[in-house]
Amino acid sequence: MNDTLENIWLLDNVCYLQDAKAVLIEQSVKEKFTDGVLNILDVDGYRVPEWGPANLLPQMVLQNIDRAEIVGTNANFNWKVGFGLGPKLVRLIRDEKTNRVVDYWEISEGKEFDWFERNNISLYLMETLTDLSYFANAFPILVFDKNFNEIETLRHREAAFSRWGVNKDGDITKMLYRADWSTNQDKIIEYPVLDEYNVIRDLEKIRSMKRKSDRAACYPIYMPSPGRPYYSYPNWYSVFRSGWYDNIVSIPALKKAILKYKLGVKHIIYISPKYFADKEQQAGIDSSDIKKRRELRDNLVKQINDVLSGEDNAGKSIVSLKEMMPSGNSAVEEKYISIETIKNDVEGGEYVTDYETGANVISYAMEVHPSLVGAVPGKNSNSLSGSNVREIFLMKQALTFPMVDQALKPLSAIRRFNKWDKDISVVVPEYVFTTLDQNKSGKEESTNVVVK
Repeated sequence: MNDTLENIWLLDNVCYLQDAKAVLIEQSVKEKFTDGVLNILDVDGYRVPEWGPANLLPQMVLQNIDRAEIVGTNANFNWKVGFGLGPKLVRLIRDEKTNRVVDYWEISEGKEFDWFERNNISLYLMETLTDLSYFANAFPILVFDKNFNEIETLRHREAAFSRWGVNKDGDITKMLYRADWSTNQDKIIEYPVLDEYNVIRDLEKIRSMKRKSDRAACYPIYMPSPGRPYYSYPNWYSVFRSGWYDNIVSIPALKKAILKYKLGVKHIIYISPKYFADKEQQAGIDSSDIKKRRELRDNLVKQINDVLSGEDNAGKSIVSLKEMMPSGNSAVEEKYISIETIKNDVEGGEYVTDYETGANVISYAMEVHPSLVGAVPGKNSNSLSGSNVREIFLMKQALTFPMVDQALKPLSAIRRFNKWDKDISVVVPEYVFTTLDQNKSGKEESTNVVVK
């Protein structure tokens, strides 16, 4: 869209109205992440539960996550905390009287060690924890040897390219893997799905049938998500739905424009995409008619600019639509157009507080204390003491146990199916940061590990 004397387009969804000294922001991401009706799609003969709008929710997450540095950094931090010192193949040491595990020693040879190294379990854990952190779903694949005697291979499959296939009753029966779900050009690879509540039974069944098509099977991994029968949603997706993400990604572009053009900003106008959708429907504009849709957008920009600029327009108003949205046991107003008046002296420190607030809200939603990743955004932020940071980190480690536990479930099944010694297991030890008077390095290895 071309700039005019009245406006400067900073981003596709951020426009500066020079005469009105106002910034117009179209909140686009918020609308994309709203929940809709669960649909079962017909894709190349497969019945596929839709994973978000247009069956492309993972792609939407990946497209937007790196637009706000705090979101991508927090998502990466969450899986890195869970990874700890990495997975280790060990032999458990038990108390002779109670049979409780009291210690372990690391295995460095033998057939189990060869299997562990050949399958690069460190990389498997990294990839699986990443998918659980980003999408709350993971799709590892267990592959039999050619004679169906043992599980020979454990492989990660990208959650972004994985979907479920269901039968006519809606039960999950297949995992479907495709490079691009936005088109019908790429081949779909299908895998049978193991029952996560009775994996060994399903593996034994596949071994007895010895069908080549079933040599590789999917072990479903997910974090519980109430009310979603097929794909779990991370709680932190709320940052997209609440509008905080839209606000925080707009601020850097706005600050850059303020410093570059010496802009004075008196108003910020937020516009819901629902406004344009309603206007397009009323005007009979087809969604594919880009020219007319742009004209509609430009007309609104001009109208707002005229109303907010000049003494002759004092007292004029804009009709702003709103919708009542359910929220718990009540309802809240969602305005189609919202105009906020702000104070701005163009000193270079504009919106620092707004950015700091947004960053802290997003970090709260993603369960990451900002001090844990090195800094708290904002000029008024204070660093915590080392003791406080250490305690917060220990709490964060404890909160990652469920995610690590789920990521290691396939290894537990493989250990049983391949009939490894019962005391051979996989653990994920962690660093415990301590004070220098207790340990000169400031850290020591924990014995509080995930044992499978």
